[in-house]
Amino acid sequence: MLTVEQFAKHFDLAYLAPDAQEADIIDACRTAAEYKVNSVNVNSTWIELVKKELAGSGVGPSAVIGFPYGACATKVKLFELEEMVKAGCTACDMVVNIGALKDKNYALVTDEIKNFVEICGKDCDTKLIFEVGFLSDEDIAALTKICCEQGVTYVKTATGSQAFPDIKHVKIMKENLSGDTKIKVSGVPRTFALPAAMYLFEHMGVSLVGTRSAGKLVQQYSEFLEECKK
Repeated sequence: MLTVEQFAKHFDLAYLAPDAQEADIIDACRTAAEYKVNSVNVNSTWIELVKKELAGSGVGPSAVIGFPYGACATKVKLFELEEMVKAGCTACDMVVNIGALKDKNYALVTDEIKNFVEICGKDCDTKLIFEVGFLSDEDIAALTKICCEQGVTYVKTATGSQAFPDIKHVKIMKENLSGDTKIKVSGVPRTFALPAAMYLFEHMGVSLVGTRSAGKLVQQYSEFLEECKK
């Protein structure tokens, strides 16, 4: 069974609300630092604040790219990405061009992902957001394979702005994984429950969950372990 510290590192605390204010971001960073989660995931406008608030905490600053639709021009995505890498992000989560994928324009999709990996380099994890609710099983399988071939760190289910992922989507990702690429589940309701997280980690091979409820879930897991000792 995972220790509390190990469990906490399976979470990105995501605060991506369009109406987020400075106080919200600071509060999210304080929660993340208290529970020692993996990272705080925010829109790029907040990354300097997040970097400042997390300094010395062991929690990484992480930004979303092309969020939430993934439909901006490739050079716009890559410019935002370059700025975030320069700012010191330990991870970036980029949304795939959903329409291009559905059109089977694999050249465009692969080119974006290849550049994504090259720009991030060794010090910044790459997380490619699929938005599985719009995709067929074939799309999910094909995109997972492209990500693995290009060396993406994590394949990620969804943004949470459009359609929630289902366990079947995670299974398709898992079945098509290769190399060192891992799975991140995100885009679930904020009522994400502790049993669901534990099941994903223990039985579905999921390495990360992105949720605003990260701190609460770590606290619940700590209490669960204490109950197990009685």
